[in-house]
Amino acid sequence: MQYLFKGSQTQERLNWLLAMCKIKSVDIKAAASDHLVKGMSKTHAALLNNVPAPNLSRALKTLNIYAELVEKIKEHDAAHSQY
Repeated sequence: MQYLFKGSQTQERLNWLLAMCKIKSVDIKAAASDHLVKGMSKTHAALLNNVPAPNLSRALKTLNIYAELVEKIKEHDAAHSQY
């Protein structure tokens, strides 16, 4: 399932997702931000930040995996909440 879409994230939430995964490249992080926060197309975000488009796509897939885990944890907590 796709959890991350163009322009759908705040910079703060993206920073949290990036902190959980092993993406270290400043350029990839900037391209991900341009796509997920600012709403730029993947192609333009990759070009603007001088990263190969396949590398950005791979990073976005990784971020989506972590976003899915976050959502599953939220669902679990909501189902088992006593409040």
